Order: sequence, then structure tokens, then C-alpha cells
Amino acid sequence: MEAAQKSQFTVSARKYRPQHWDAVVGQASITRTLKQAIDQEQIAQAYLFCGPRGVGKTTSARIFARAINGFEANEREDYAFNVFELDAASNNKVEDIRSIVDQVRIPPQQGQFKVYIIDEVHMLSQAAFNAFLKTLEEPPPHAVFILATTEKHKILPTILSRCQIFDFHRITVPDMVEHLKRICDKEGIEAEEAALHVVATKADGALRDALSIFDQLVAFAGNKLDYATVAEHLHVLDQQTYFDVVDAVREAEVAKALLILDGIVSRGFDPHHFITGLGAHLRNLLMSKDKSTVALMEVTDHVKSQFSAQSASVDLRFLVNALDAVNQADVQYKTSNHQRLLVELTLVQLASLLEDEKKKPELTPIEANAWVTDASSQADRSSTAIAIKREHQESTLASAEESQLVPKKKTESVPKISKPTVDSPISTLAIAAPSTLMNVSKPSNTKETRTTRNQPVSAAAVEKVWGEFMMDVESEGQFNLHRTLKLTALGFEKSTITLTVLNQLQAEQIKKIQLRLNQFFSDALENDSLDLVVEMKEHDSQTASTEFLNDRERYDEMVKKNSTLDDLRKRLDLDLLG
Repeated sequence: MEAAQKSQFTVSARKYRPQHWDAVVGQASITRTLKQAIDQEQIAQAYLFCGPRGVGKTTSARIFARAINGFEANEREDYAFNVFELDAASNNKVEDIRSIVDQVRIPPQQGQFKVYIIDEVHMLSQAAFNAFLKTLEEPPPHAVFILATTEKHKILPTILSRCQIFDFHRITVPDMVEHLKRICDKEGIEAEEAALHVVATKADGALRDALSIFDQLVAFAGNKLDYATVAEHLHVLDQQTYFDVVDAVREAEVAKALLILDGIVSRGFDPHHFITGLGAHLRNLLMSKDKSTVALMEVTDHVKSQFSAQSASVDLRFLVNALDAVNQADVQYKTSNHQRLLVELTLVQLASLLEDEKKKPELTPIEANAWVTDASSQADRSSTAIAIKREHQESTLASAEESQLVPKKKTESVPKISKPTVDSPISTLAIAAPSTLMNVSKPSNTKETRTTRNQPVSAAAVEKVWGEFMMDVESEGQFNLHRTLKLTALGFEKSTITLTVLNQLQAEQIKKIQLRLNQFFSDALENDSLDLVVEMKEHDSQTASTEFLNDRERYDEMVKKNSTLDDLRKRLDLDLLG
């Protein structure tokens, strides 16, 4: 007797398969559309249900087949004469499709429609698809085809054009959790909501997978499912581990973070699993920065409160930089020869982020309250940005005053870009004006008037400084840049230094070092009112030396002399680099 009862066990995926529209989980828009089509008697001859596994494609097809015939949902009833199901994975030949074509002609014995549900239709062969086209386009009035597939991109466009297409999406974690709660109530199982969240997350949007995991857990733990048991059995890192890691790196406790990682690895977890979970945790902390984005977190209300508490103590800039570091580790993990060292190095980098910000508080697009979306906070953010700019302007003026008394290194001050003049085709930079992109610092208490250096400058002095600059570049090993500078013509008139280059490539090289070059001239000549102009010389391609041309220009010159060269390149399927 007991053996007979055990043999009657039915898995939850079959036992709780929806039998009517209201029981379909997470596909409200699709079920509403299909119900309205039935009510309005607008039944198409072919439908295509596509989406990932376990989201209700076949279930919806069966419900639709019964609904258009007016059949009640009764598992004891046999609808074999009205509903025909075919697995295209094992019946993908032309003969299988031809047998369907022959059956379609016979009207149904009961009901109004004969419905053919073809699952995994993308597995049909090319010949089978071709044999199916005509019948699919013009079937008898009593025939309806419902095609289901997980790989829509493999369906022929001629098939797609003959079907009404319904895209089933992955079932969300909240919808799946609510469905699991209802099953627990019916089965008399006590389950923590956090435990069901783990099951739903592990299922990755497939309800059938979630129900299979649920049956496995009930067989393992009995009628009581708690978070710890579920996390242990499914080999999932508990959420508290990530909270502890973030607390450790936020306090710059490198040793503690590495010990947590060692404990994770000793429990059999893959370091890559840890790093991806840490990325999801940091993402949730970022979402917790604003009330409007909290809804994007698929966690319980209790865990949301934990995220909100921790995110309040973590700077937004830290979160963005930490997410970038974790993402880089995720990308590099598979190609790394020492994967654990890569993860450990990532934790060390996270622990050093806050210290780096204290030592070098860079001005970045991330400002205070930048994550807040309400209007009042935006106004506060704008006023804060204006105050920062004003404070910074005062700071840079004070720094310039100090620079008159204490000599600084060349790389410590950055010139300000002035408006380009009409005569400068490339760019014009004013020399020695302080940049507004420098680091934010507290304004100096010095109130002295800022003076501008304006020593007389001669063409010979400019040429001498130009030679010194080229020697510096050569000593640094930048031989390509040094060659470009040697080919650049130098000119000086009044307060304007003109650099004439031969092509656009040289202009781009000069542009990259223009700030440094400006400062070099300014400091060496002790004049802050000089302008530096970069121009490109216009030359006749017939007379210009190929020494001054880039690769593309040299190739064009060669083709002009011998047109068969380009034909050879095309035959060999070659292309120029750069």
C-alpha cells in the first residue's frame, strides 16, 4: 500500500501546471491579448510562441487550444482528436510534416478547431520548413498552428511572416516567489521568503527550473525551508558574506577581506562565482542610493533595508570605481593564469580606493547627490557645483600667487585653453593661465594681487627654447615625436609662436603635448601672454616628398603612379592599417 502511494508522487512542474489563463505566471500581457482575441473571434491561422525555457509557451498553447474550442480544463478529458502535439526535435523530417499536412484536411470530430502545437520548431530541417510553408499560409478554416521555440533567430523569415509572434519573457523573481508561496501554502510547507528568493534567483527566470529545485529542497530538508539550508544545499554564497567583504574593504582591512575570500574558497566556491556575486552586491548598493532605483533590486524587503544602511556609509565614487575594478576582474578571469591572485588583487584595489581618494581627491563627473533624481536634490547639486567652481577659482588664483614666490615643477600647473582665433586652423592655447580642471582644494588665505609674467621675448630666444624642448623629448626616448618636432617649422611674431606641420598626423601628435609645450615656453621665457598656434602647411601632392606623408597618403601616391597596385590589393583582400 505504501509503495503504491509513493509511486503516485507527481513533480510540482506537472502538478501545478496552469490550466487556465489566470494561473499563468508572469505573462500577463500575452494572456490578456490571447483572451481578447478569443472573445472578439479573431483567431489567426498561425502563432509563434518564442522565449527561454520554462516560461509557459507550451502551457499557454494548451490553454489557448482548449479555450478556442470551449473545452473545460479537466485532466481526465482526452482532447487527442482536437489538439495534436509534435516535438520537432525528434520529428524534423519532411515525412513528419507531410503527415500533418494530410491530417489537416480532416475536420474535427468535436469542437470547432483542430490545433497543432509544434514544440522546438526551429529543429525542423530546411526541406521540412519548405513543405510546411503553403499549408501554414493557407490552412483549412478549422486548423490553427501554434509553433513554440527557444531560438527565434533560427526560424526562416518566410515562416515568421505567416505567424502572429508572441515573445515570452523571463519570469521575474517577485512573480516566481509569489507562485512558490502559493504552492507552499497548498503543500503545508514553511518557507522563509529569503529562501524562496534564492530558489527564484537560481532558476534564472525559468519557472519549471524553480519548481524542480523546490522539489529537490523539500526532499532534502522536509517541510521547513530556511535561508541557511537552501543556500547550503544550492551551494550559494549567503548575502551576509558580501556585506562583510564590503565592510572590510571600506575600512581598508585588506587582511580581513583576504581571509573572507580564503574561507569562501575552502568551502568549495569558485573565486569567479565570488567575484560575480560581489559585482551584483555593489550594483545593489548603487541602486540603494536613490529611492526610485530601489525597485530595481530583486531582493526581500529585509535585505533592501540592509543594502540601504550599508550604501549610506559608502561614497558614490567608491561604488563606481569598485564596480569598474570588479568588472575588469570578471572580464580577465578566464584568461588569467593565476585566477585566485587576480581576485585577491581586486580586493586589495578595493581596499585602497578610499585611501587614494583622500590623498588625491580628483574632480570627476560624480558629484555629491549625483544619484538623486528628484528636482530639489538636482537644484542642490547645481548650487553645490557652482560653489565648488567658485571655490576652485579662488584656489587657483591663490596658487598662482604662490607660484610667483616658490618655483614649482613644470608638471604641477596646467595652462588654460583660450578661444581659437580665426587664423588658427588647428588650435590656439594661451600660455600659463591656470586650468579649471585641476584638483579641488581648500582656498588659500592669501589675498595678494596676482601678477602676470611679461618678459620681452625674441625670435632667437624662442628658437633656443624650442631646441631645448626637442632635447628633452629625445632624452625621454620619444623618438617618433622627436622626428615630428624636427620636421615642424617654427615661427614667431609679436606674442604668437607658430608651429607649421606637414600633415594631419603630425598635427595630432603636437596636439597631445600642447599643454606641456605651452607650459615649457611660458616657464623658460617667463612670459604668460604668449599664444601657441599650430598650422598645417598646404603642399602640392605632386611635389611633396613622401617623407612627410602618412601611410594612407603614401599609398595614394603609389596608386597614382601604378593603378594596378590597387587591383592587386583587392584580389589579395588586403587593407591598410590605421
